[in-house]
Amino acid sequence: MSFLNSDKPKIPKRPILNPPCGPVLGQFHKGITSFKGIPYALPPIGNHRFKAPEPLPPWVEIRECLKPGNASLQMGGITIDSPGTYQMEGKSEDCLFLNVWTPATTPEKRYPVYVFIHGGAFATGSGSDMVYDGFRMAQEGVVVVTINYRLGALGFLATQGLLEESGTTGNYGILDQIQALHWVQKNIEAFGGDPSQVTIGGQSAGAYSVTALMLSPLAKGLFHQAVVESGSIFSVPAFAMLNRGDLKKTMANGHLFCELYGIKDTREGLDQLRSLPGEMLAALSMVKSDQSTVPNAFGFWPVYDGVVLPKDPVAALKNGEVNKVKVLIGYNTNESTLFIKGHTNLGIYEMLCYHIFGSEHAPAVMNYFKVDNDHSPLARMLEIYTHSAFLIGMVMMAKKYADLGLDVYFYNFDYDPAILKIVGLNTAHGMELPFVFGNGIGQRRATKISKLSWIMQQSWTNFIKFGDPNFKQAYKGLIGWPKFDTEKKHILVFDAKLSSIVLPGQNDLDFLENLMFN
Repeated sequence: MSFLNSDKPKIPKRPILNPPCGPVLGQFHKGITSFKGIPYALPPIGNHRFKAPEPLPPWVEIRECLKPGNASLQMGGITIDSPGTYQMEGKSEDCLFLNVWTPATTPEKRYPVYVFIHGGAFATGSGSDMVYDGFRMAQEGVVVVTINYRLGALGFLATQGLLEESGTTGNYGILDQIQALHWVQKNIEAFGGDPSQVTIGGQSAGAYSVTALMLSPLAKGLFHQAVVESGSIFSVPAFAMLNRGDLKKTMANGHLFCELYGIKDTREGLDQLRSLPGEMLAALSMVKSDQSTVPNAFGFWPVYDGVVLPKDPVAALKNGEVNKVKVLIGYNTNESTLFIKGHTNLGIYEMLCYHIFGSEHAPAVMNYFKVDNDHSPLARMLEIYTHSAFLIGMVMMAKKYADLGLDVYFYNFDYDPAILKIVGLNTAHGMELPFVFGNGIGQRRATKISKLSWIMQQSWTNFIKFGDPNFKQAYKGLIGWPKFDTEKKHILVFDAKLSSIVLPGQNDLDFLENLMFN
């Protein structure tokens, strides 16, 4: 480790470290050293497309790590759909890069590690997006790692030919995440991180990913805690409506994909599949900002392949076949307002019910969540989408982990300042992220927003460091965050004023859970 080792270490503006992966040059600023754009695997291009990532041989020359690496190829936007989201600048198949922020100033010091997985419907996003910048969190004594992984068809296309070639198919993006965790185990000590204290976290598709890793035997031992923000692998049917994570249905979609280009879905056809322009695959993986009315036709999402995810996640959870870790988990009150717009009518509401629940159960759902004078189609649609796409799966996981004797802390983010109400978002999907990472919000606790952000940052970093989000010392306005259990179901509500309540809407959740998963 090349941090200057003295009684009062003086870190150069361009420090050099020598981890096993190879020497890297970073940037020191206000007590934190960042290293951006570190490759953690061979580029998944050419013959490596649609294969598990492979470790990158160590490099010898000093690698300048001052700016992020490429994002995965992608088109469209889950939050905004504009011409700018279709350009390919800064995007590439060669995208397996990660970023590190460390507070370490001496070779001996070790800090807990937080590996964050970005969201974006498995089709958009990057670990280098500004909201995920790890500088503020690192100032609290945590080594922060953010990663890129393959998206869309490049990350999740499943075909018969690929299955025959590798014995698995469709989860290359999840395998990327596992490879990044292996990189952390091997290299993070050189950055001042403790490989025995690794917490993984993610939001949206990142939360789906985290819960997939909590069930994958391939990720066992690579982390000891998990943070799950707004999503779970159990809710794949609410988004990937045409395949629902099922291997046969997903491969049927892959077969259709091959037919579009006159490619045989066989091992012999793989060379042609790998020769398609990457931009073409990104275009077919495109998402739109209004997901509720334009389901992703091919459903490039994780699949229960028998290897990365050995069985249906619901069955694995019920059997206790999980990686046993402590969990911090929660949701935003109005998750669905990011996806569902005000033009929703009765027909769109009924279409969504049939898409999510199928013809067998949709009538029961529409009868239970009736549209009437007191409940508009929009209100019902928002309610059902928040429950089915986000909340139900997280509650299922929280209950099972608590039953297994593991510490679970459940939250609800319910702070909706006036500006969000004006644009119709309220406490929408993703609105907790600036509060947790502290980016774009003042740090002096001078306003309600900055104070709440500070409390949430401290709670998250307390969990990462100690396995308990509660404060060690009392502060005005703080209350205790009780552990979640299957009897009391207490959760902590983050609002201008904190409160502890019983998980709301349990009858509705039970009704939908029984339809979706029993």
